[in-house]
Amino acid sequence: MDFRKSLTGLLGAFVWIALGCGGIYVFVEAVTGETGVRIPYFLVLAPVAVVVGLVKLVKNLLRSLTMRIDERGILIHHSADRVKVELGWQYVAAVSVTQLPTPKDPRSTADYLVVWTHGGFNPGVPPEWAFQNDGWTGYRLIALGALRESAEQVTQALQHYAAPVLR
Repeated sequence: MDFRKSLTGLLGAFVWIALGCGGIYVFVEAVTGETGVRIPYFLVLAPVAVVVGLVKLVKNLLRSLTMRIDERGILIHHSADRVKVELGWQYVAAVSVTQLPTPKDPRSTADYLVVWTHGGFNPGVPPEWAFQNDGWTGYRLIALGALRESAEQVTQALQHYAAPVLR
């Protein structure tokens, strides 16, 4: 089963661009109009909002996400997180969808696709994504919030293809 990148980043970029364009329009109308309206100073930042939106848009479009769970194993290429995983089921001791603290902010949590490999070798994720559980080293492969599909859909794919190793 193939999974796709969430559209949240694109929507955020479009919101920044729309707010910036709206601010530029109001600013230009206030400057060129004959109404004598006082110009709010925050409208000077409207072009910055457009630039922020464009940068977010380009970053989102250039950073790809490919995720597949099938009979061969797990394939993940996520350039934004520098994750490249090609892991066959024969190398997986266990797999689960687990809520864990995020590596960047331990106070917040997120749902992750997690694997425990035979021998504890790193399947291709940043070292700080590893964690210990019952003497095993687990690896966060991807935050499920980055996907369009829900955690339940990922769990269904794991039940179909990885039932023997699903926790």
